[in-house]
Amino acid sequence: MPDVSTVSASEPSARPTVFSLPVVGGVVAAALVILGAYAGHDVSAYAVLAAGLAFAWGWPLLLGLPRPTGTSVVLAAAAVGMAGVVVFSGSDHDGMDAISVVLAIGLVLAFLHELVRTDGRSSLTLSLAGCALGLVVLASGMFSAGAAPYNQGDAAVAVAIGAPALGLIADCLLPARHEHEWSIPVSLLVGVVLGLAMSLDTGGSWNALLLTGLVAGLVGVALRRALRQTVTLDPAGRLSYGIATVLAAGVLAYAAQWFINR
Repeated sequence: MPDVSTVSASEPSARPTVFSLPVVGGVVAAALVILGAYAGHDVSAYAVLAAGLAFAWGWPLLLGLPRPTGTSVVLAAAAVGMAGVVVFSGSDHDGMDAISVVLAIGLVLAFLHELVRTDGRSSLTLSLAGCALGLVVLASGMFSAGAAPYNQGDAAVAVAIGAPALGLIADCLLPARHEHEWSIPVSLLVGVVLGLAMSLDTGGSWNALLLTGLVAGLVGVALRRALRQTVTLDPAGRLSYGIATVLAAGVLAYAAQWFINR
């Protein structure tokens, strides 16, 4: 098992750089999802699936979960199921409801994974909680693909996914001694500016996109702060850190397009 340790919230964790694996992974994942949203509905689902599979591989290693292979299999199976829902639902709102069914099946698989463990089921609560959180991140990311076929859905995806990705970069560029206090306001500002820029570019609903950017920036910085307390030397775990921070805000794109097209 990889060398994983947890540091307290009061201790400074390793600060990523612009070209570090977490940042590059998050930015590349965001670019894939956004380009997929503009390319078409199916392409968007496959883009999120690709990012989701990379996330599933490293997530249990990032959190230091016991039996990471089993957890990765559960998350990967859920990612494939969610992608199938998006591809076959098209622009049907009711079809997207099936993602909740996939989530439920994923949770059942998570419990079955614990039942077949032969190591005494150490850290049982941590394992289940980590898997459940991973399922939520995957579902949120897949909702961004579900937003793509609607009017201004691609712009909503660009804002919801782009704001946390830009926040990743902004954290690296802030002065080290001021990063802690500046990270939140800068991330919110980046999200607001991106939302306004996309609304001006598309002539869309500026208030919906502005709010989407604001909340997406907040979600991104909150998850980054939480995950920075977990230190892993495993490349897959570090990669999943960046991917998680961008996929977690994906559901905001679906909410934004619903508000615009209601």
